[in-house]
Parts: sequence; structure tokens; C-alpha cells
Amino acid sequence: MPRVNDAGATEPIRPANVHRAYGRGAAGFDGFVKSIPGYHNHLRMSTTRMGLTGGSRLRLLDLGCGTGASTAALLDAAPGAEVVAVDASPDMLSVARRKNWPPRVSFVQSRLETLSEAGVEGPFDGIFAAYLVSNLPDAEIGLRRILSLLRPGAPLAIHDYAVAGRLTSRVRWALASWGYLIPMSRFRLGSADLLRYRTHRVRTADGVESMTHRMQRAGFEDVRVQTVPGWQQHVVYTFLGRRPDEPDVVGQRQAARAAAAAADPEREPDVPAPDVEDAPGPEDAGGPEDAGYAGDAPSAVPPAAPSGGRPTGRFAIAGTDRTPEPAADDEPGADTGESLGDADIDTPPEGNPPVRG
Repeated sequence: MPRVNDAGATEPIRPANVHRAYGRGAAGFDGFVKSIPGYHNHLRMSTTRMGLTGGSRLRLLDLGCGTGASTAALLDAAPGAEVVAVDASPDMLSVARRKNWPPRVSFVQSRLETLSEAGVEGPFDGIFAAYLVSNLPDAEIGLRRILSLLRPGAPLAIHDYAVAGRLTSRVRWALASWGYLIPMSRFRLGSADLLRYRTHRVRTADGVESMTHRMQRAGFEDVRVQTVPGWQQHVVYTFLGRRPDEPDVVGQRQAARAAAAAADPEREPDVPAPDVEDAPGPEDAGGPEDAGYAGDAPSAVPPAAPSGGRPTGRFAIAGTDRTPEPAADDEPGADTGESLGDADIDTPPEGNPPVRG
């Protein structure tokens, strides 16, 4: 007999049906994320890092929009843009649609795999995917689909957890999950099943280096990584990448790699290295102050590269002294804290106290 979960359902949560688990908690989802310090500010940091300019000329895609927090973050970064917001959960979309949106924002129910059947077609001038990629059944296939929806030169921003390969990040994630997020989800969402699933999923998903290599293999160029401030530093990251300006850049790069491998039998294959606890690397740059593409891009979608195109076969984690200034939340009690102990939250029922300090 299948085990009955907290919500009274017998269906085990998997990537293919996780949208139904989100749907079961849709009514309380806004209250749940509002209780997480920095949640909305961090989303705005990621959309700001996309370097979007052009206003009403832009057509943007918000993948995995949920109840609309990521959609609002996109609009903050690109006021006046057309935004197509997509989510697989009808219940989450129902909550999102009841909010006050500009006329150029539309909501569509679809999975990433079925966007064309739902009438969502590219090209887009930018795509934002918040907490989506770590939920995909096959992240690399999903990234290739996302790449195909972008206009040449247009940016993707992935806003997601990445704790594998760094012991301190994994410990921080475990403490936050079991000490705060899981108890709070039981209080706010009526069940802790989704957050228990997410705790395991994030722990086993790509780390920073694996994700950047995965984006490169999917065909993205100019891949960069930045973390966020506060308790989620080195837990939540912005991953930026662009679709190449020339359609044949990816094929040329793959051909060059194959030729190099054939010419040098001793050459190590170009694959991500296995994760190593506390390995040095991406943490040394790309900190919370890194403005991403906003620090160097004069426009949302840069002009076609001169002969030779962009450098390929690498990822950069750029440092800068510019900090994107997130807009203030227009909701009372918006998140401003830097630690879980500072959250403006209701106290959960007795037996599930939030961890302080």
C-alpha cells in the first residue's frame, strides 16, 4: 500500500509531477516565501543582472512563474516589457492571475516540454527561470529547449540553489531546511512533503561548476555566476548565459573539440570534474556585489559580435564594485532581513518553532 503523505495524497513527488505538489500548497505559497528573508530581493538581483534595457520593445519569458514573484521581478528590471509567464500548475497560476498586472503580462499553463502546443513560441529577448532547472527531469535537455527560444545574443538568467561540491553550503542548506523551511512549510502550505522533496533534490542537484559546464554543453556562451547576500550566500546563485550571436558557433566549438581530441590522444575529455568538498573556484569571485551583465552590457541584447564572435569554451565569474539596487517591495512586511532570525513571520504552531540566530 502506498505511503500517505502529509497532504493525504499517495503520489510520491518526482520531477514529472512536482507541479502538483506546488499546486496543493498554492493558497499559502505567497505567505511562505514572504517569510523567507531576502526571497524577493534576491529574485530582483537576478533579473537586474540580466542587463535588460529596451523597455516596451522587449519580449520576455518567465519560466516556472509560480504565483508571480519572478514575474514581478522581471517587470522591475524591464518596466513596460511584454512578459509571457508560464507555469505547469493551474493552482499556482490561479493565484498569480488574481493579482494586479499590466496589460502586457500574460499567464500560460504549460510544462517546458509542451510550450509550442500551448502557443508559446520564440524568439524572446530574455528568459528568467527561478527555481526551475533544479526541478527538471533532465536539466541539459531543458537548457537546450530554453536556448532555442532565445533570440541570438539574448540572455538567460537561472536563479536557483547550488550546494553540491561545497561542504559549508550543504550544511547551511540542511540547517535552513530542517530547522526552518520544512517546519514553516507545514504551517504555511499545510504539508511539509514538498520541502522535504526539495531538500533532497537540491542536495543532489548540480553544484556551481557542474551547472556552468552543463550550460556550456547546452550551447550557452558568456556563462557567468554570481551568488546572493545574506544567509543564502553560496546557496542561491544567478547563472547567466547568452545564446550565441551566430547559429553555427556551437557546432564549430564541438568540431574544434573533436579535432583536438583526435590530435592528442592523451588529452583529458572536456567534461565536468567530479564535485570535491570545499573545492576552490567559483566562490572566489561572483559575489553578491557582482552586477552580472548589467555591469558591462549597454543593451539587453548586444549587437552581433564582430568577426570571430564571442570567446567560447569557458565560463567567467566576473567581479565588479557595482551592486544592483533592488526595488523596494510594495507589499507591507516585505523581506529585508539578512538572516533567518530576522524574518517577519507568524509563529508556527507549537512543536514547529523557527530556528533563530
